[in-house]
Amino acid sequence: MMPSVYCFGRSLTSPGVYSVARLGQDSCALLWRDRMTRAVSGMLLAALLGLAGVSGAGIADPGERAVPCETRDGIEPVCGLSAPEDIVVAPGGEGLVFGQMHAPGGLFLLDTGDHSVTPLYSGADRDSTAWGQADCRQPPQILLAHGIDLSQRKDGRWQLLVVNHGGRESVEFYEWLPGPGAPAVAWRGCVAAPEDASLNDVAGLPDGGFLVTRMTSTQSPNWELFLAAIGFDNGVVYQWSAGEGYRTLPATKGRFPNGIVLSPDGGSFFVNMYLGNKVVKFSFPGGEPLGQVSVSKPDNASWSPDGKLLVASQFGSLLALFDSLSLPPGTPSLLPYAVMEVDPETLAKRELFWHEGAPMGAGTVAVQVEDAVYVGSYVGDRLVRVPLKPAS
Repeated sequence: MMPSVYCFGRSLTSPGVYSVARLGQDSCALLWRDRMTRAVSGMLLAALLGLAGVSGAGIADPGERAVPCETRDGIEPVCGLSAPEDIVVAPGGEGLVFGQMHAPGGLFLLDTGDHSVTPLYSGADRDSTAWGQADCRQPPQILLAHGIDLSQRKDGRWQLLVVNHGGRESVEFYEWLPGPGAPAVAWRGCVAAPEDASLNDVAGLPDGGFLVTRMTSTQSPNWELFLAAIGFDNGVVYQWSAGEGYRTLPATKGRFPNGIVLSPDGGSFFVNMYLGNKVVKFSFPGGEPLGQVSVSKPDNASWSPDGKLLVASQFGSLLALFDSLSLPPGTPSLLPYAVMEVDPETLAKRELFWHEGAPMGAGTVAVQVEDAVYVGSYVGDRLVRVPLKPAS
């Protein structure tokens, strides 16, 4: 047996997420070769974008990246966070639940009245009565939350699903525990990701299963990101159930599938093809395409109180995007973004607002609370509250 060594690396598709793998020397050599391939693919992508005349506008000078935590143009930041990438409304209007994708990670509750933040789960808190796989007996030591979803199971209990990149690639199950006193969640097991699958977002199903988007490979994420950028449909949606495990929905292949939501009636689901610049509606069950609408770099989606789909949409060249991904921890991106409203039946769209600059850019999700939306991001130390203007 070859002696073991430790290989240390960072993932571009989960910025700020580091992993340590105990591998044989041959495996480390392969890992090093793969990283060199990623670096070369990055240079090829930059050259390709340069030849295509894609501007690098929006790439900030490192000395100009400090962004004050102050209200601008009515947009109010909530700071002291760590990449709050996805947000959902808590049951009973008790606030907003969000995860942190960068260390220290965890799940939190935002009070929309005074913007106070309460920790819900940080990792390693063990609970019982698992809903996930039987062989998942230990909670994650650190929860680095990407996409999250809150839905009711058939028995009426609230299921909170979280795509986790901390220590393992998985979908973590939690139960929202209502009742007197402070809100709480309990860990209810997990489901490991399929082999070589880097997951992005998840949508719960009434039977306790879920739909989840595979954005890239875990072994060569930057290479797959490059392939998606030049037109390859190498992402897909998986459906998981306790009885059958994972199965691929072939018709959902696309370029970097990102956010996913199930329709309120359960008859369809929507997938945001980030590098395909479109939102696609699929039948459920079945997973057959029913229609699509063009949206620039759609990230996550949520349902508005009046039944419309709210889609966070980003703008800028891929070079500007890569620069945004490589910002130092805690530094907010100023990548332009918009929130689009999509009619789930007609797929007609309209822009609710567009923003560039401080106090935050690179919006990844928009969740409506009364006459405002709360917007998260995959990088930086904040989320923001944006007042909505009445429809004209």
